[in-house]
Amino acid sequence: MSANKFLSAFREVLERIETTQTESIHTAAGWVAEAIMADRFGVLFGSGHSFIPTMDVYPRIGSFPGWLPIHELSTSYVSRVSGDIGLRQSLFLEKIEGFGKLILENYALQPPDVMVVISNSGVNTMGVEVALEAKKRGLKTIGVTSMSHSVDGKSFHSSGKRLFEAVDLTLDNCVPKGDALVEIPGFPARVASASTIADCILLQSVAAETAQILSEHGYIPPVFPSHNEKMSREESEAADRLIERFYEEDARRVRKVLR
Repeated sequence: MSANKFLSAFREVLERIETTQTESIHTAAGWVAEAIMADRFGVLFGSGHSFIPTMDVYPRIGSFPGWLPIHELSTSYVSRVSGDIGLRQSLFLEKIEGFGKLILENYALQPPDVMVVISNSGVNTMGVEVALEAKKRGLKTIGVTSMSHSVDGKSFHSSGKRLFEAVDLTLDNCVPKGDALVEIPGFPARVASASTIADCILLQSVAAETAQILSEHGYIPPVFPSHNEKMSREESEAADRLIERFYEEDARRVRKVLR
């Protein structure tokens, strides 16, 4: 079955992540934990499908304030191939120089904020520009990318840099060049892409490690709890209080960086 082919191929990706990326995950988490304890942010940015991992990290069940996802609608939400908010527009905009810099003008970012940029190919202008602009502001930068894909790619940014060359630390999602994993007889190209899933796994690993480091320092933020289950009245009220603390803490933090 082709489904089994995908699961088997992705299992290999996951094993490579576990065996090769643990040290980098720990380093990334240390930087983000330092930012959160200083009342700043781990900032998350991706365009196209690379925005999905930013939303998977925050806000959702099990997440905690201190993350700041940037979702530029024109490049992070593609509702269909053609028409309004179509694929053509998104693919065009993420290659336009100056757009990434303009987006960051909306945020008063500063050290020790950490910028995390997700781009599987690592060659599109927007991601590279966001990383470079963040570095100009003094932020530590992390790229989440496919090294096997990116090393053979040519950057669309005028600097000639690919994402892994523009950041301080790279997390390799270990997805093979081309992203899709399964060959189907008669189909002109492989199907079943893996990068979004792999990126989510990498960033949730960073989030888990960040929480561990925060706990070791006695810094305990409110966590958005599971609330879609049967609870006693006392448990439900406790969950509601925690959720309200989560909202309040996020609002307090975000007010400081929006321009």
